Amino acid sequence: MRCSHCRSRFSAAWTQPAPGGSSAPGIFLMFAVALVGASILTFFLGHSYIGWVCFAIGAFVLFQVPIAWSDCRGKAGLAPHGGGTCPYCGAENCVKLWSL
Repeated sequence: MRCSHCRSRFSAAWTQPAPGGSSAPGIFLMFAVALVGASILTFFLGHSYIGWVCFAIGAFVLFQVPIAWSDCRGKAGLAPHGGGTCPYCGAENCVKLWSL
């Protein structure tokens, strides 16, 4: 993410030390889009069984996007603030579904 106040870059997941770790929603979104794209490509190449597996995994990963989004927007684990808080200046930033 890029801070709207001081323009420094930081990860939405940096301030989210939830138990077991967490990731920014953009990571899950990019992974899901890549898997669905691979699924479509394998359907065109005639390997439908691989396409269905990629599609199922992509759908599961896409389901994780709103979960990661809500985790990054709120306080979790040991963090005193949410993932939209800039670690450099403390300004609050909007975490979007594609935020890294």
